[in-house]
Amino acid sequence: MSRMNNDLEPQVPPPDRTGIIHDRGTIKVVVFACFIIVLAVVLTGGISYFITRNAVVDKLKSRDLVYIIESISAKIDGRVERAKETSLILAKDQAIIQWIASAEKDEKLGEYSKAKINEIAQNYDYANSFIVSAITKNYWAEGSKIIKVMSKTDPNASWFYEALKSRKAVDLKIDYDSGRRDTFVFLNALVGDVEHPIAVTGVGLSLKDIAQEFQRYKFGEKSNLWLVDSKGKIHLSDDFSHNGRYLNDFVPSSVVSQVIQDKDDISSKPQIIEYIDAHGETVDLAYQSTKSTDWKVVFQIPRSESIAILGNIKLNTAIASLVALLLMIFVFYTVSRRIADPLKRALLLTQEMEKQVNERTRELAEKNQRIIDSIDYAKRLQESILPTAEELRTILGDYFILWKPRDIVGGDFYWVRRIDDDRSLVALADCTGHGVPGAFMTMAVNSILNHIVDQNHTDPADILAELNRRMKATLHRNDQCRMVDDGLDIAICCIEKNERLTFAGAKIPLYIKRGDQIHVIKGDKRSIGYRRSSNDLEFTNHSWEIEAQDRFYLTTDGYIDQNGGVKDYPLGRKKLIQAIIEQDAKPLPEQQEAFEAVLSNYMGNESQRDDITIVGFSL
Repeated sequence: MSRMNNDLEPQVPPPDRTGIIHDRGTIKVVVFACFIIVLAVVLTGGISYFITRNAVVDKLKSRDLVYIIESISAKIDGRVERAKETSLILAKDQAIIQWIASAEKDEKLGEYSKAKINEIAQNYDYANSFIVSAITKNYWAEGSKIIKVMSKTDPNASWFYEALKSRKAVDLKIDYDSGRRDTFVFLNALVGDVEHPIAVTGVGLSLKDIAQEFQRYKFGEKSNLWLVDSKGKIHLSDDFSHNGRYLNDFVPSSVVSQVIQDKDDISSKPQIIEYIDAHGETVDLAYQSTKSTDWKVVFQIPRSESIAILGNIKLNTAIASLVALLLMIFVFYTVSRRIADPLKRALLLTQEMEKQVNERTRELAEKNQRIIDSIDYAKRLQESILPTAEELRTILGDYFILWKPRDIVGGDFYWVRRIDDDRSLVALADCTGHGVPGAFMTMAVNSILNHIVDQNHTDPADILAELNRRMKATLHRNDQCRMVDDGLDIAICCIEKNERLTFAGAKIPLYIKRGDQIHVIKGDKRSIGYRRSSNDLEFTNHSWEIEAQDRFYLTTDGYIDQNGGVKDYPLGRKKLIQAIIEQDAKPLPEQQEAFEAVLSNYMGNESQRDDITIVGFSL
C-alpha cells in the first residue's frame, strides 16, 4: 500500500525544467497579448485618423473654401458697385450736362465740372476720373487738363465709341497694365439720353489693393487665388507673375472648361471641384461668379496643404500610442509573471498526472487486449462444441441457424445428437448470463447433455428432468454464496425416422408451420437448474406426426424480447409468427438473412439486449 501511494504521488521536476516551462508559458501569453494590444492600438489610431481626415476635408470644402471665395467676391462686388454709383453721379450731374452741351464754353460750369472730377480722384480710392465729350471729342481727366482728342482712327479710343453705341447707362471695361503690374476697371457712364449720349464720364478703379487682400486670404505655399474673365484670362492674382496669363497654364483643361462654361445661375454660389493634377496629387478648386461682372474668383489648393495639420496630429498620436503600448506591455508582462507563478506548480502537477494517466491507460489497454484475446479464445472453444454444418445437414436436412451472441461469446447454444439409425435429438438452450459466464454455462450444459444421452436417456422429458437434477447438483453443491443462482431454459426434440417428432421444453416453445397454419407447442413453465427448482421436476412430452411440408422453428427469448420500433417495445411473438409466415416461400437456408433483416429493421439504432438464436429445419 505504501509503495502504491509513493507511485501515485506527483514528482516535482528539476528546477531548470520549471524555469523552461514558466518562461515559455509567460512568453506565449505576453506575445499574444502584445499582438492584441498592437492590433487594437493600430485599428483605433487608424480609424481615428481617417475620421479626423474626412472631417477636415469636409470642413475645407463646405466652409473654408466657401468662406474665402464668398469674401473675395463680396469685396470685388462692393468696390465695383461703389464705382458704378460714382460714375452715375457724374453722368447725372446737371452742371456737367449743361457744360458738355455748351461745347465746354461756359467757364463757370467748366470750373465746377473740372473741380468735380478732381475731387473724386483725390478724395476717393479711384485711380482716375474723366469726362469725354461726344461733341468736342475732348478727353478731360483729373488735373483739369485735356489729355487727348478722341478720334475714330485711334485704336486707343475704341472704348469711347463702343460706350456711345452700347446704349448702357454704365459700361464696364477691364484692363491689365503689365507696366504697372496692376489691373484697372473702368466704369463708363453715358451722359444725357442713352440713345443719344453727349459724353462718357466715369472713374478708373485699381484692384491692386484687392490683390494684396488675396495674399491675406490664402493659406499654404502652393495655393493660388485668381480673378479670371470669361475667357479664362487671369486679371488679378496673389502672385503678380500670374497676371495676364491664362487658367490653362495652372489647371487641367477639363477643369478650366467646367469653370469657364459654368452658367451664372449655378456659379453665383460657390462651387467645389476635386481633381488629380499631373503629379498625381489631389487638388481642391473652388470658384464663384461675381455679381457685378462676368468675372469669376477661383481658389486652388493642394489637398496635402489643406490637411497639413493632420501630419502633426498623426505624429503625436503615434508617439502617444507607442508610449501607451510600451507601458501596457511592461505592466502586462509583470502581471503575467505574477499570475504564472502560482499556476506554474499546477501546470507541472497536471503534466505529471497526465503522464501517470497515460501510463495507467496504456496498462489498462494492454490488460484489455489480453482479456479480448482470452475472450476470442473462449469464442473458439464455444464454437468447437457446436455441431458442424455436416452434422446439422445429416440430422436436420434443410435448415438454417441464426446465432447472434450479444457479446463475443454468449449463453445460447444449439446441440444435436444421433442416437441410432432411426432416432436423433436436437436441442436449443438459453443459459443464464451473457458473455464469458454464459459461455461457461453452455460448455457445462453441453457436456452434461452428452453424458446423459451416453447413459441411455433418450426421452426428451426424461432428459430435461435428469438435466435439472445434475445441474442443481453441479451448480449448488456449495451454497455459501446464495447471491449466485444459475440455470437455463431449453427445448429438446426427438426425431424418429423423420415421421414422428417428440418435443419437451422448459420455457422454450416449438413453432410448426403446416400449410397456412402456425402451431405453437409450449414447453413447461419451469426452468432448469435454478436453486428454487425442485429436484424431482417432471416435464411433458408432446408428439407430432411429421408431414412432408412441415417446418419447425426453435428460438430463445432474445429474439422476441428485443426492443425497437416507434414505441421502443419488444418485438413479441406475433411479429415472430408473422415473419415465419412471410418467409414461408423461401427455402430454409435463405431464411436466416430474412429473419436477421426483420430483426435489424425493428431494432433501428437500439443496441442488442440479449443473446439471439433461431433454429429452423424441415425433415
